[in-house]
Amino acid sequence: MITRFAPSLTGYLHLGHVLHMHYVWGVAQKMGAKVLCRIEDHDLGRARPEYETGILETMEWLGFVPDFGITSATAAGPSDFRQSDCGKHYEAVLRHLRDRGLVYGCDCTRKQILERQSGQGELCYPGTCADKGLPLDGNTVRLRVPAGEIVFHDLNLGEQRQTPRVQCGDFSLRDRAGQWTYQFACVCDDIRHGVDLVVRGEDILLSTARQIQLLQLLGAPLPRYFHHPLLLDDAGKKLSKRQRSESIAELRAAGATPEQVMAQALSRESAAEPGHQLF
Repeated sequence: MITRFAPSLTGYLHLGHVLHMHYVWGVAQKMGAKVLCRIEDHDLGRARPEYETGILETMEWLGFVPDFGITSATAAGPSDFRQSDCGKHYEAVLRHLRDRGLVYGCDCTRKQILERQSGQGELCYPGTCADKGLPLDGNTVRLRVPAGEIVFHDLNLGEQRQTPRVQCGDFSLRDRAGQWTYQFACVCDDIRHGVDLVVRGEDILLSTARQIQLLQLLGAPLPRYFHHPLLLDDAGKKLSKRQRSESIAELRAAGATPEQVMAQALSRESAAEPGHQLF
């Protein structure tokens, strides 16, 4: 089995990532899986090269060494494990979907979608441009999301039921600026890299069924899923790079050891999830 650690280049690693790595490597060890490391830098507007160097060096300092994929020693030059180097793969998959009539161009803005949406919850696209015949180039590319409920078993949370057409509607694969979206690039990468065990935080749980639908449309086997709890800040919000959560590099500079950083992450989890024991 193969699982992956796939950090984005939008900031340095913080304690939430340490907990995530604990789960990725821990579940992999329990299930006899190998861990690959890839860099998810599809968001070119926020990705920074220095984040990649810092992330890879911090992983190794903490003792989280992947079985294969990108490392600090192999990061120089193009890599099949860095999304910004893999555009040709995504283009090929998009052509396959286009040839089957499964995608369409959309010129709606986020503001227009919000104005049409009633109530709260996730942004849901109703298919306004589905039959307009707009070109893919220069427009957002959306998947024609199948109707119906997706039922899957999560190794940690048990049976899950989701209906992507109701939750998110026809989600985007590429934005109008030509940037690939997380949902699309992630699925393409998992297929190409042979990932059959996905270990990630509960904040990504709602992405699972739509990714399953995309995998099914591409005729790919479905991985097993394990969604773990998150670390929260004092306000009860997920630790986030955007919120400038304290980085591991800052803790290291202050004199913390890898063991102390790991202990801090696990103690924070224990406080948030009393009695939660997986390993």
